Formats: sequence, structure tokens, C-alpha cells
Amino acid sequence: TMNTEIRLDFQLLGTSIAPKEITELTGITPSTSLLKGERNSKTVLPRQNIWSVESRADSDDIADHWAELESILINSKEMFRKIAATGIAKMTVVINSKDRIPSIGIPASMSEFVGYVNAVIDIDHIQS
Repeated sequence: TMNTEIRLDFQLLGTSIAPKEITELTGITPSTSLLKGERNSKTVLPRQNIWSVESRADSDDIADHWAELESILINSKEMFRKIAATGIAKMTVVINSKDRIPSIGIPASMSEFVGYVNAVIDIDHIQS
């Protein structure tokens, strides 16, 4: 078994365009799609609209995860750029490591996509 688990999670947060509408505009089935307050209206959870697509590749190489997400996301990059302008776009690199934190190489086409849609790259280290 791998000592490191890596995932990529592309998120559109706090957008004025509702998550359900993002799905309709892009034709992409998200991993998560929640309206602000949908989980709990009293405590307003989530605190903002969330729409995200997560990689599922069985690999500890970001390039493999990006190849999977790129094939899903790339045809909608114009739409993502427009939607992201109404909130925050984020590409989270989730690294769950038992011991050593691996080196993280960001593929050029991922940097290009992230830059194009004006997303933040967020590296989330989880040490278990």
C-alpha cells in the first residue's frame, strides 16, 4: 500500500451562480454540489455555495490525477473562468502522508488551466 494518498479537488466556492446551475452550464457531474445553508439552514452550513470535482486516480503522482481532471474540466474552462469571477476558484492538492511529505510537481497544463480560470492552488497536507 502507498504511504501517501494524493487527490486533486477543483472547487468553485461562494459563486453567485448556484451549484445546480454550474452543473447544467458545464454538463459536468460534480463530486460535491451544495447551496449555502443547504446542510443546515440554522447554522448556515455550508457557509457558501460549493461545487467541486475530485480526482479518483489510484496514484501518488499529481500528473495522473490532473490527467483525469483535465479530461473532465478542460472543455468548460471558458465557463469556469466566468463562474469563478463571481466567487473563488480553488485547486486543492490533498496530500495524506504517513511519514515523509512527497515532492509536489505541478504539471504545466494544470498551471495553465488554474491560471486561466484564476484559481488559487491550495496545498493541503494531512499527516496521519
